[in-house]
Amino acid sequence: MKIAVLGSTGQTGRLVVAHALERGHEVMALARRPEQVQLPEQARVPASAGLRVVRADVTDPGSVAAAVEGADVVVSGLGVTRKQDPAVLSEGARQLASAAPRVIWLTSLGMGATQGALGAFNGALLKRVLRHEWDAKDAADRAIREAGGTTVHAGPLTDGPYRGNGHLVPAEEFAPRMIPPRAPRAGIAALMVAEAETPRFADAAGIALFENR
Repeated sequence: MKIAVLGSTGQTGRLVVAHALERGHEVMALARRPEQVQLPEQARVPASAGLRVVRADVTDPGSVAAAVEGADVVVSGLGVTRKQDPAVLSEGARQLASAAPRVIWLTSLGMGATQGALGAFNGALLKRVLRHEWDAKDAADRAIREAGGTTVHAGPLTDGPYRGNGHLVPAEEFAPRMIPPRAPRAGIAALMVAEAETPRFADAAGIALFENR
């Protein structure tokens, strides 16, 4: 399978690239600055891995569409800092929605199709914390699902190890909780690649859960 990864220089995106390569897929790492694409030190990537780094910038109309040509699916770990224009998210999602055959998009638990999942108080707190990017993230989520893609909603991301104890559950089956479940980035990468391999959440939202062990 040919998997394109948007946001491949980010902490989560790098793990998606590495995991997809470990699974034997051809990977196109999309990046605004290709020279910054680096695999995690712990990545167990075979020497024969098919990695291609492709320049793609959502502020450069047409570059994203050209970059994902030939991909079977696009997995996005795209995010923004407080210093970046959040429109990068909504514009990136719209470009992928119109150009990619299928998109799996990482977003936050408690917004979009999962609004209300954290209860009224924490939901309002999350909106305040994410006020810089809230509207852009919401628009991005809707654009992906309306195009038949998948939004993966995760709680606070951590750099902890992944022990194979994660799964995606439909948003409508998630019981609201006050404390958002934490999600290891490595686990998110594994779940998103698994969804790419075996689609279960077309035009739907999946919530990432990790059982305690």
